[in-house]
Amino acid sequence: MAGIAHATLRAFLALDFDEDALSLLGAHLRRLRAMPWANAIRWVSPDNLHLTLRFLGDVTPTQAERYAEAFDVGLSQIAGLAKLTLSMTPPRFFPTPSRPRVIACLVEDNPMLSELAKLAEACAVRIGLNREARPFKGHITLGRTRDALPRDAALPRDETATLVWPTAITLYQSRLNPRGAIYTALRSFSLGSHL
Repeated sequence: MAGIAHATLRAFLALDFDEDALSLLGAHLRRLRAMPWANAIRWVSPDNLHLTLRFLGDVTPTQAERYAEAFDVGLSQIAGLAKLTLSMTPPRFFPTPSRPRVIACLVEDNPMLSELAKLAEACAVRIGLNREARPFKGHITLGRTRDALPRDAALPRDETATLVWPTAITLYQSRLNPRGAIYTALRSFSLGSHL
């Protein structure tokens, strides 16, 4: 039993999206996977698309439970979550076009999203994690660069933002696998219906 007490799990808190948003993200993935430089990217499985609010890293099961409880209490203090609507860009090189680590759809700043990110961060600090050094920038990762991208790598030109609706917030466990990460929901928090 002592070994179990010290076991850790890799966890993160994320926004999940409705079927329309997932369909659009899946269409972006299909277009991008046809690009001539697509082999330089490790693509995210369509089943794993989400917006990370806070990556926790390795935590104990007790820390994960304390995190979920604190987040649940804080979430109950945020009004209007059922109406949360986000504006999402087409795929972009992120964090910068010249040195991208990922290809992602960026989410425009939104007061309620910022409030959720602040709550996610405060709960992480509460369970003993270090404060996140980088400012929060909402994005949905479609793929991660694994090799240097060719200099002429370019994304389809599209400036049209799309409205998307989150349906839930989920605390996930992530198990790394050579074929891609496997996510298991540890706890979900409803945002209510946007209809």
